[in-house]
Amino acid sequence: MVMDIRQTWADDGDGKSKPQKAPASEPAKVEPAKVEPAKAEPAEAAIPAEAASGSIPESAAPSLPESGHMPADQDQPMDILAEEVEAEPLTPSVDLEDLITQVATGDAQTRARAANELRALVPGAHGIDLLFEFAAQVEDVRRLPAIQALGHHRQWLSSRKRVESILRLARDERDQEMAASLVWTLRQREELREFLLHPMHTVAREAALGVPVSEGTVEAIVHAMLVGRAPDVDTILSQKLPGMHTSLTRMAIDVLQVMASFSSADEQRLVLENLPQAPLFEAFVEGRSRPALNPEPTEGETLALKQWHDLSRLTSQALLDRPGPELIRYLVNRCASDEPFARRHAGFLERAMAGTRAALGSEVLDDFERLTQGATEERLERMAKLLMELVDKIAGGESHSQAADLLERWKSHSPTLKLKIFHMQQGLA
Repeated sequence: MVMDIRQTWADDGDGKSKPQKAPASEPAKVEPAKVEPAKAEPAEAAIPAEAASGSIPESAAPSLPESGHMPADQDQPMDILAEEVEAEPLTPSVDLEDLITQVATGDAQTRARAANELRALVPGAHGIDLLFEFAAQVEDVRRLPAIQALGHHRQWLSSRKRVESILRLARDERDQEMAASLVWTLRQREELREFLLHPMHTVAREAALGVPVSEGTVEAIVHAMLVGRAPDVDTILSQKLPGMHTSLTRMAIDVLQVMASFSSADEQRLVLENLPQAPLFEAFVEGRSRPALNPEPTEGETLALKQWHDLSRLTSQALLDRPGPELIRYLVNRCASDEPFARRHAGFLERAMAGTRAALGSEVLDDFERLTQGATEERLERMAKLLMELVDKIAGGESHSQAADLLERWKSHSPTLKLKIFHMQQGLA
């Protein structure tokens, strides 16, 4: 049975995949292999299906009080059939090979019943062996439902040998539906990074959906986005970047600089717009990633410096076009506590505060409260100016009264500061 395995992806809610028609061939009957009951491992995604496709349906599995098999995770709501077909009751003795055959070749009602049973049981060691045997048989019509079952019951992932077996099959597979199914079984594994630039689009998209963001994958993710082969794959990958840890963001910045000669400004900007903003500011606006300038630079060093300046300009534009709350909070804290920084980046901060459209959290007021401790009069004056510019952007009904309380406390520091803050409040400063 041929189907779009992307329907099974728990986090991919596009719902646009459609099952396709199955081969008509009927496999020869093999001596049945019995399923060994085992403790259920929560499934990370449901196995989808429609009765007409013979694929494993994405429906809640019925309970098996007498079957002897542990039910798998049933949190995912599922539609067994486009047209309602009532599944037959489960029998106490379940034959895994027979179930796979029924899902691949049975009529609508048989497929629905077999798929329900297949989803509910958890194969033991012998059952996993049988599924891998089917997955390796290129001409076997039971191959796709077997791979789907492996993607649903993933206790085999603890075996490096099993993972390598799936990787070999995925690398050699020429059928895009089958290859995408194999890649889907490895979701949330770092090994998916090698499929991000796969020549088959459905495989690259499945890899993008499943690849985690980690030290082992960030280089491949950024590289794939800078190559810019498929817009939807780039979009999926870009949505993984905003929550990236600071250490991983620095790795992404390094990849950006290395790939600067081989990527366009549009591709670079897509990455820059989605990385965490504070580390980007430090790297390209504050200049911490700027290459060292030698008295007599080589041609390569001169080119690297030019590319860094180009990235710096792109970064400034991207940050000022959509300054986020985290960037504003970072800048406010740095400006309040660091006078040289405040003087050097006053213009950037002013444009960022004017351009932010997102409401700031009340934690900004907590920052002002913290920075008040031991502050000099000059720092309090800077903080008062920042607070009055930001107060209307701070969320929460108490924000204005809390800000007013802070200003009154700062006024009590000295008569001079009181007068300066009063002038700011009156718009005279």
